[in-house]
Amino acid sequence: MPADPSAIARRCGECTACCDGWLKIRIRDHDVYPGQPCSFSSAGKCTIYDERPVDPCRNFVCGWLAPTSPLPDWMRPDKSDLIFLPASFAWRTIPVDVAVAVGKRPKAKARAWLEAFSRDTRRPLLLQSDGEWHAHGPPQFLRDMIEQISGGLDPLR
Repeated sequence: MPADPSAIARRCGECTACCDGWLKIRIRDHDVYPGQPCSFSSAGKCTIYDERPVDPCRNFVCGWLAPTSPLPDWMRPDKSDLIFLPASFAWRTIPVDVAVAVGKRPKAKARAWLEAFSRDTRRPLLLQSDGEWHAHGPPQFLRDMIEQISGGLDPLR
């Protein structure tokens, strides 16, 4: 009898989206951001993997890899062009999910899936696409996010 697919841990495989410069992070005094991938990533491998820092590397939780991930298999970041960061921060004690485009914008199917997930679970979502933030959730969340983002909020920090 085959193993229960939900009990099998997902693996990054060929995906290196978190190291490719789509998330704004700092590793050992090196900035990583769009257009500037991690300087410790070479040929799809981490050159300091055994000594990688706790923050951000070891503490990073890819929403697709998380053991209780709601994301379907096809939503792996390198396949959906989107990195999902579950419960990245709280708005009025409610967890807010953040999704960041890998490239200019995520695939339309991935964006539609996340927007439906946000609506169906009533979880607010901030989606970065085309270099801009798009908020999904209750009207007051939308107003608050517009105000905070125009005031300099960076959900990736």
